[in-house]
Amino acid sequence: MAGWRWLRRPTAALVGGVIGISPVTPAVAGPGPAPDLGQFYGQQVDWGPCPDPKAPARAQCGTVSVPKDYRRPGGTTLTLAVNRLPATGPGLKLGALAVNFGGPGISGVTELNGRTKDLAGLNRRYDLIGFDPRGVGRSSPVDCGDLSSITNPAELARACVRASGWLLPWVGTPDAARDLDVIRQAVGDDRLAYLGFSYGARLGAAYAHQFPARAGRIVLDGVPDPTLDDAGTALGQARAFQKALGDFAADCAAHDCPVPGGSGAEVLAGITEGAGRLGKGLMTDSGMLDHAGYLQALQNSLYSKDNWPYLRRALGDLLRNRDGDLMMQLAYPEEFGGQAVTGWPGQPQGNSQISKLAIDCRDTAERRTPKQVHALDAKFAAASKVFGADIEATLLACTGWPRGTESTRQVAAPDAPQMLTVGTTGDPATPYSGTGRMAKALRNGSRVLTYRGEGHGAYFAHSACVRKAVDGYLLEGALPREGAVC
Repeated sequence: MAGWRWLRRPTAALVGGVIGISPVTPAVAGPGPAPDLGQFYGQQVDWGPCPDPKAPARAQCGTVSVPKDYRRPGGTTLTLAVNRLPATGPGLKLGALAVNFGGPGISGVTELNGRTKDLAGLNRRYDLIGFDPRGVGRSSPVDCGDLSSITNPAELARACVRASGWLLPWVGTPDAARDLDVIRQAVGDDRLAYLGFSYGARLGAAYAHQFPARAGRIVLDGVPDPTLDDAGTALGQARAFQKALGDFAADCAAHDCPVPGGSGAEVLAGITEGAGRLGKGLMTDSGMLDHAGYLQALQNSLYSKDNWPYLRRALGDLLRNRDGDLMMQLAYPEEFGGQAVTGWPGQPQGNSQISKLAIDCRDTAERRTPKQVHALDAKFAAASKVFGADIEATLLACTGWPRGTESTRQVAAPDAPQMLTVGTTGDPATPYSGTGRMAKALRNGSRVLTYRGEGHGAYFAHSACVRKAVDGYLLEGALPREGAVC
């Protein structure tokens, strides 16, 4: 079991003091002619067999070359991994549909290979395109070296700057959006058709902002709120995770819950008290289950309602038999094969957690001291008795990393076509209120589809209504009516 579990969280919680590492920032290009990007926009993907033995037989893989710094395209280049599931038919082929499954840090190549059944309806008329964004997976990955002895965030930041300082200033979402436009051209499309989940929604909005004339049919599901700073985002998540846990508790109380209590409120109280009963930790066959692991298991389980039966069983094992094995699997699915946990954040792959941190820190200029964070203690305690302190700690995640930029919050795309934004009322990771705010911030009349349900994201939540609406827009260009609810 890795000794730095504080990194392995849907929102990485790195707690520590201010680290004295000089920030690395890209140089500002001076006035002059626009850089010549012809060598990158003249590419075609040379598709071939996929090296992944788990890839479907019909999957094809390739690479796309992009400049590390778009202002200096003659310098270092990065290699992006892409894959394709050719359209199966019948019906008129619509070109390619690029899909980003979130994170940041999730390998789109790996995830697409595992989502063939879920996306079969769209795959009939679209070639599905997966890609690892720059810094992720097989795409010139962020590499922080040997982390086996890392025990605190200060050491991690130093290791990453030392090993990947040449790359960190260029892994942000604005550059990833430019890469997406190069991929669009390389697969032969004049406009980008795109389906983005969670972080993928942030990336899709950034693309429309930068390339409105090249935007096609774009769907954003599990939408981050572009109007909030880091503290506002974290507070919103704390409230939303607390609400989602309450919803689980109410459902558990109605289905022979192993936690004592006849009502949702009583079950919630029992779950809240469960961490205290662990004391210094419970030794399991899989390692030590401690307070942090217990909270991580709860949080991970709320990403999809499909996980609720597993969480009920894990709570029963823990309370009745002092057996924490399933709770450990829920907390750290990547270390046990991830069988029980579905939905976002997904099963971590390769460098997913390190690249997530690098991208998130490049996408914000905010850097807080512990004193500034502790000034928010009361707000986070009020937002969530269970998760507040843990989520508050993520505000120190970027301490010591190269300074970032707020440009990813610039999403206005008045000249882009209308987009479809999809929000789930019980979404714990990207609270529902952000969906409407994103649609408004795009300033192009984008439509909101509301899913009354639980979990992060709606398209994979087993709602025929959502799937029909999303597929209807991507396949036929038909947006749902204003105020549509599933």
